[in-house]
Amino acid sequence: MDDKRREYLRSYQELRKRISVSLSEADYKKIQYLASREQLKPTSYISQVVQEKLGKNPHLPRELKQELSALKFLIRNIANNINQITHRSHTLQVMVDERDLLMELKKLEDSVSAYVSKEATR
Repeated sequence: MDDKRREYLRSYQELRKRISVSLSEADYKKIQYLASREQLKPTSYISQVVQEKLGKNPHLPRELKQELSALKFLIRNIANNINQITHRSHTLQVMVDERDLLMELKKLEDSVSAYVSKEATR
């Protein structure tokens, strides 16, 4: 083995640690099922769940992540529309209080965040 490879393996072993976990057959089947839903291998799925827990990020199923992504897109479009309304009202010198519109948008965003937190803790 050449020196570069030996050094790489040594540094890899110092930076990465391996954990072995024993599971019942029923628990392993659940993990296999959940991993297959995310189109991952069981080891990758467990690693992802642990990383999300360590980072205090909620683990969300792929379907929920896609729905949330669509909701964020819609909320951003609404924000863009509010900016256009504000610009148009300034052009026509008909004042629209954009602060009220943006506060309603903030309430919507907070509702979505609260829903995500609630679903993640189920």
